[in-house]
Amino acid sequence: MPNSILFIAASLSLFIPLAPVDPTPRAAPADKPLQVNDVVYVHASSSLTLRKTPSKDGLKIASVPANGTPLTVVALPEPGSAYIAETIGTFAVKGGWVVVKTQAGQEGYLFDGYLSRYKPLQREKMDGSVSLMDAFYRTISPVKGKRTSLPATNGTIERYQYFYADGARFEEQYYEGGATQILELPKDKFTMQEVLVLFRTAWFGKEKTKGSYDAAKQQLTIDGDGGYSQLIIQPKGNRWMLKFSTAD
Repeated sequence: MPNSILFIAASLSLFIPLAPVDPTPRAAPADKPLQVNDVVYVHASSSLTLRKTPSKDGLKIASVPANGTPLTVVALPEPGSAYIAETIGTFAVKGGWVVVKTQAGQEGYLFDGYLSRYKPLQREKMDGSVSLMDAFYRTISPVKGKRTSLPATNGTIERYQYFYADGARFEEQYYEGGATQILELPKDKFTMQEVLVLFRTAWFGKEKTKGSYDAAKQQLTIDGDGGYSQLIIQPKGNRWMLKFSTAD
């Protein structure tokens, strides 16, 4: 995968010291902007609106589904086109309006805060051999090395981990009545907004969510509408920590 990247990274409080891992290649800065001719994808729980002008009130041209359909960036945001699409407490999802072209040849303005160079998770194509977040991160960076078992702790029935080529780490913990998936991501690869946008959609799909933000801890907590699934995003040192929990 190229090192030219748009989006974010995560760290973890349950790091288990193991055999040393080779130093990882440094990613491009997390704030590297989109470029003309970039191919991007929608990461949202529903479709985005393609508009005639760079405004939330712009005339609707079409709906752009969040189904992995590629879009091509035609023009970058105009000066002063910044827009806040969503707030979670004091945390804001913001961005500009890029001109994109759909596969059908339609061109218009689209809010770029929910766009990424990474493809969204194709849940219908998962075969169940890997866990949800592991499957998604494998589309961002390949696995490096083999699966490693970890000692049971805090009531776990089973624990294991993988490392990825970019230095990210995945851990799965199984309990009676639930499971936790953890991702530690290099902070120089993603911004917190990108982590939220990418992994909220990958984890919850089209399910409605509600969230809170602890500004002192810089912690985002996202809960599924059904109350059985949760995502916590928090920085730790030079990494992001993502914790995905689900109960039976």
